[in-house]
Amino acid sequence: MYFNKKQKKWSAIRCLITLIVFVLILFDQNMGFCLGWPDIKTKLLPDESFAVIASDVGNRTRHCAHHDLNGNLKTEQLIYVLGAIDQETWLNSKLETVAKTHLEKHYDRFKTMAMKKGLTAPVNINEASLKDLVLLPQIGPVLAVKIVEYRNANGMFMTIEEIKKIDGIGQGIFYAIQHYISID
Repeated sequence: MYFNKKQKKWSAIRCLITLIVFVLILFDQNMGFCLGWPDIKTKLLPDESFAVIASDVGNRTRHCAHHDLNGNLKTEQLIYVLGAIDQETWLNSKLETVAKTHLEKHYDRFKTMAMKKGLTAPVNINEASLKDLVLLPQIGPVLAVKIVEYRNANGMFMTIEEIKKIDGIGQGIFYAIQHYISID
């Protein structure tokens, strides 16, 4: 199939426009900082997907994405962001409090609904999602994120007692969860 000069010109123009749009998105000043989601996905999200937006002399930083492009709450991301919120850099510490309050409202609704269902089987700590881990007694978003990060860094747990190697899980929490967890 042969293209005439006019078709080649329009094809080149479309490619150039696509490239320009991609570069504008990639280097947008409206940053979206989010732990756990790739930068490009975060940059494509609307402002409503974030808990707060910080502004500083010509720059905007969007913190704590927890909704997708369609506005749907992404519970795994919500728990991840809430559990790792202390790892974010804040220009204004008051915004951290605002973000945390916003995220906790979503989390409380999720937790209420999930607790009504209850646990139906032991939680496999080698495969459990964040949503499953926070259903364990005394395990909130922070410890759930630590469990997943530990598992990713060190591989599978060989015994349920190994969970005590995670900072924040001592004998008391282990006693509370030991009958609700498994490694297979």
